[in-house]
Amino acid sequence: MVASPQNISQDLQTQWQDHFHMRDQTWKVLQYSILFFIGVVGLEIKGVDSFVLVVGYIGVSCTAITGLIIALHHRRRQKEKFEIIKAYEKELGLYELIEPLLKKSKEGITGRFNTTNYIVTMQFAVALVSLILLVKRITG
Repeated sequence: MVASPQNISQDLQTQWQDHFHMRDQTWKVLQYSILFFIGVVGLEIKGVDSFVLVVGYIGVSCTAITGLIIALHHRRRQKEKFEIIKAYEKELGLYELIEPLLKKSKEGITGRFNTTNYIVTMQFAVALVSLILLVKRITG
């Protein structure tokens, strides 16, 4: 059975919506990780009990590591989505119009360090710093 251009167009729209939904989820988890981290550091600045800080840093670490796993999963799913989108755009004759813009967008530093890589890097950084502060709190 051959799909009609209308069905392809509808699913293309669904694929894009799914991509944006995943990216929105990934950003939200990063925001939670950063806000949680800032909150625990704020408690440390206020001089809160060490036990509370240890629990806080464990929580931040778990949140950031979970966020890292989510971001990596979404990066893999994003690549799959883009393959589907590319096939649909080719089928509809749109890819030839879009391809020059895609090639140009991959040039320079911004082409190599995209949103997904940024989120993965930030989640890793939050996890690493919170683990370092946790170890420092436990041993110091």
